[in-house]
Amino acid sequence: MRISILLSLIVLAACTPMRGRPGQSSVGISVGIQLGPERPVSYYSREQHGDWRVSYQQWQPTTVYVVDGRFYDNETRGARAVVVYRRNNEYFLPPQEKEWVGKDKRYDYKHKPKNEDYNRGRGKP
Repeated sequence: MRISILLSLIVLAACTPMRGRPGQSSVGISVGIQLGPERPVSYYSREQHGDWRVSYQQWQPTTVYVVDGRFYDNETRGARAVVVYRRNNEYFLPPQEKEWVGKDKRYDYKHKPKNEDYNRGRGKP
């Protein structure tokens, strides 16, 4: 009888999630399952993406979500929406030139990237 009670307590303790810092135990699981794969987002490059004055209509505005400095397809609590561009399954930040602002009527400028997003981009600006 005592052994079965002791065994039950051990099993119950093993099933109880351990907590380090708040939210630490579920971050790895929720990122992998809820957010989907990480999206590498590069800087806009005239050489790679074309002159924005004539090429931007070939780009597709796409919303991604920033979690801990990484870009994902799906939204989750605490994520920040950022609109980037996609072309041929490549994701990149919009141009930073002053003339660019307001040029693309399809783009959601209220979710434009912040400076910190440009600091995270891959490749050289």
